[in-house]
Order: sequence, then structure tokens, then C-alpha cells
Amino acid sequence: MENEDLIQKEKAQKLKKMKTAAKKEAKRLKELLLNEKVSQQQIMLIEPIIENTAWMKIKLDETRESIKTSSVAMPYNNGGGQKGVRENPLFKGYEALWKAYMQGMEKILDQLPEEAAKTKAQEIEKPKTMLELVRERHGA
Repeated sequence: MENEDLIQKEKAQKLKKMKTAAKKEAKRLKELLLNEKVSQQQIMLIEPIIENTAWMKIKLDETRESIKTSSVAMPYNNGGGQKGVRENPLFKGYEALWKAYMQGMEKILDQLPEEAAKTKAQEIEKPKTMLELVRERHGA
């Protein structure tokens, strides 16, 4: 029973840490918009996009750490003589989350005045793509 309590406690701490990081990222994105003279009303309209995009950024960072040491391909054996190599599901999940994150960032950047959008798009820290992760892992 103690072990289950410890596991639940660790999960709660991890969730709290993630929520705090996502709130911090959402605040950063809102401040970016406010600094570029985007109205509070516009920000409120896209607040769900901001919050979800911030959450995705944190999950991408977390997932990237998990897959740094993983292979892109992994062997499988599902019995009945079927063996082979398949794409690591962690990479598929990362790629799908990356695409959704970029769509969210695009919607957020659409709120900026045209000149500011070009500059900010270059400044925003972007999570790494799969190719960058693989190159980093192999020292290329």
C-alpha cells in the first residue's frame, strides 16, 4: 500500500510541475502578444489556443528528453513468427504533437501585427524536429 501511495504522490508532483511550467509558458506567450500591442480582448479570444500550445511545448520538451536515447526504429516480435523492425511509437507521438504545436504557434503569431510577426517567429524557441533529435543523438 505504501508503494502505491508513493507512486500517486510522485504522479501528483509531476503533474503539478508540468502545470506550473505550462502556466509559465502561457504567461510568456501572452506577454509577447501584449508587448506587441495585441489587445487584451484578442488575447482572451485565443486563450484556449495559448494554453494548449503552452502545454504542448512542455510535453514536447518532456518527450524529447525521453526519446533522446531511443532508437528511431525498434524490433518487434508479435508471435506467430512475425518479426521485424518498426518505427518507435514515441517518435510518431512526438511528430504529431510537433505538428499541432506549430499550428497553435501559427494561430498565436497571426495575432501579431505583420512586421512583429516576422521578427517574433524567428525569436521564439522551437522544440527540435525529429531530424534534429536524431542528428544530436548521433553527434552530427
